[in-house]
Amino acid sequence: MNRVLRTGLAAVVLVAACSGPPATPEQRRLAEQRLLAPFLAGTGIACTELQIDITPNFHPHVGQPAPDPQAHTVVREQGATFRDTVWTNVTGDPDRGFVLTIGQPPELTERGVELRQQTTFRVVNQVRLRVHEDRRPMLLSVRAGGQFVLVQEAGGPVRELHEYEVVDGAVRQR
Repeated sequence: MNRVLRTGLAAVVLVAACSGPPATPEQRRLAEQRLLAPFLAGTGIACTELQIDITPNFHPHVGQPAPDPQAHTVVREQGATFRDTVWTNVTGDPDRGFVLTIGQPPELTERGVELRQQTTFRVVNQVRLRVHEDRRPMLLSVRAGGQFVLVQEAGGPVRELHEYEVVDGAVRQR
């Protein structure tokens, strides 16, 4: 075997050995549950702007706004490792904003469609959904911000914040 081929083969073996064993289905399920847990509390959030970053496995858990062509634009952008969809309320009218949910997908039962545990976002200006298409750990993060952020947790009082984030399964409120 020539020297270049041996070196290349050794590098491949080293990378394979360092990458570790793939996650088991149970490990993946537990990781998804941990990242999804903050969105299952019945929280309501109103904000000016919303940024959502996910890996493709969370797509069924993230609702998408229903755009009105008279009031909204939808732009799709492709990056090297991600795909963005950006919904913008061009009217600026809060009544023409977006409503979307993150949480357990609705379930079809004999009684019809039943909503399950989720967080509801009401966004006045812009929603950006970024789906990361590269190989990375599972990701489900949200940043609500802009001119105002109002949060109501499961029937509690409405609180005004500067920013509401969920990163790596942890809620940050400022």
